[in-house]
Amino acid sequence: MLDGGRHLAEHLHEVPVLVIPCLELGSRPLTAANQAGVWGSLLPAAWSYMLAARARGLGTAWTTVHLDAEQEVADLLGLPGDVRQGALIPTAHVLGDGFGPAPRRPVDSVLHLDGWGGTGRSGGGA
Repeated sequence: MLDGGRHLAEHLHEVPVLVIPCLELGSRPLTAANQAGVWGSLLPAAWSYMLAARARGLGTAWTTVHLDAEQEVADLLGLPGDVRQGALIPTAHVLGDGFGPAPRRPVDSVLHLDGWGGTGRSGGGA
């Protein structure tokens, strides 16, 4: 995964479309208490875009590495001060054989039931 990220960073300038989903926050402060609700409105829209692109043979990647320079990107794009960037989604035609399954860890290593680290297998679990 790190090799893929490095490759993307080195070739980002070659990607034909860079989508930056944003939120216009107005005068509301983006406090820790409302982070999930605010970003919860942006994430499904961005994910839907990525699925629609894939259905049309386009590859995408979700990255936030540009947020280290969020103000510089905002200045470059002329974004108002109350607009926050949520991601950077490079979009391009897929090279090679197209799409295939991504490597995944076994579900038992990432699923937690009835608490962190719980398997849910003891006494009436899920």
